[in-house]
Amino acid sequence: MLKFLIPMIMMMVMKNKNFKIAISTLIILFNLSLQSTDMSKMSYIFMGDFLSFWMTNLTIWIMMIISMIKINNMKMMVKINSTLIMVLMMTFFNWSFMLFFILFEVSMVMIVVIVMSWGYQPERIEATMFMIILTSMFTLPFFSSLMHNFKKLNFWTLNELSTWDFLSFMFIFMVKMPVYFIHIWLPKVHVESPVQGSMILASIMLKLGCFGMIRMTKMATKMMTKYEFMILSFALWTTLILSLACNIQSDLKSVVAYSSVVHMSITLVSITLAKSKGILASVIIMVGHGACSSAMFFMCNQAYKISKSRSMMMNKGILVSMPTASTAWFFLCMSNAPMPPSINIVGELLAFKAAISWSSTMMVLVFLIMLFSSCFSITVFCVMAHGKFSMNMNLPASSTAKSMMITIIHIIPAIALITKSSMMMI
Repeated sequence: MLKFLIPMIMMMVMKNKNFKIAISTLIILFNLSLQSTDMSKMSYIFMGDFLSFWMTNLTIWIMMIISMIKINNMKMMVKINSTLIMVLMMTFFNWSFMLFFILFEVSMVMIVVIVMSWGYQPERIEATMFMIILTSMFTLPFFSSLMHNFKKLNFWTLNELSTWDFLSFMFIFMVKMPVYFIHIWLPKVHVESPVQGSMILASIMLKLGCFGMIRMTKMATKMMTKYEFMILSFALWTTLILSLACNIQSDLKSVVAYSSVVHMSITLVSITLAKSKGILASVIIMVGHGACSSAMFFMCNQAYKISKSRSMMMNKGILVSMPTASTAWFFLCMSNAPMPPSINIVGELLAFKAAISWSSTMMVLVFLIMLFSSCFSITVFCVMAHGKFSMNMNLPASSTAKSMMITIIHIIPAIALITKSSMMMI
């Protein structure tokens, strides 16, 4: 683990950008050597496996992309990003529930700092309060369960959970995913946060809940089997409701934020079934959605810079004069739907297949979810890439080379992984 942490500390104090890029590349190469279906021991506290490998690579990839975006007070942002990478890497390679819980909450504190420091509207205070209150409300029962099981807090020694412990563990991870009814904080924080905050939140922070739930499946198999009908029904119905809610949103950021909740609810379905293909489906959705949602938030921010509005009507036809950006936006919207050639479609097909195999009556819900989730993705693309741009604003001549490079770097992993999908196999 030191081979990760020492280079990250060096990055925080270095001033030369070339050295920072070289060290980031070195960390990725080190992590690539850890890909294994077996658990590989890194120290007495940290151990890595298939899930840790993909989550760490996703984190480093997104953070490297974020470092290319220009922002006020760049030195402070670099230090926060470096600290956040260290915290997330320790979270993903950690096998102690207590340390996992501490790092889990520290990562959310970093998001609060980013939103409060770089948010551009006074409503950001309300948004962060929503997030803190909802997180704290479900943290207390989780913490009491940790104290109850204090002597056996490793992932591999914790015995089968009681009903209270199971519910406390489920809710703390559901808040981070988040699922319907406790997702209220997410659209608010996304709307009020800067582009870097939205990219980190959508691509990495929402995956912490899924990561913790996958780790929990080994110790909660009986409880998940007992309540799987309730959890699956709840997850599929709420996914359908949120798909319909996405179709009536007028704010670009809200549409992308609600679509993230839809994808994470589908992940909940596949994790609950606790089958090997279901876990694989959830990992594929997490990686594919991490790259796709981050790029969508970045392009929404580019549209906001031109039109000074997040309204879909104000941004109508904004990509007409930018064919390269329009093509990239088409790929991202279709990945969000999802459709080929993105890796997202493999994950969602595996997740829906697992749900239908469990009960054929789920087929109607699955069909409606696929229909409506495709509808809002197609609508968002058509609004921005077709029609006549507002006469009150100057039509942008073309997208900058840097913004297109950032978008394309997001797209590359989704295409590369589906051409070599055997890398994702457990």
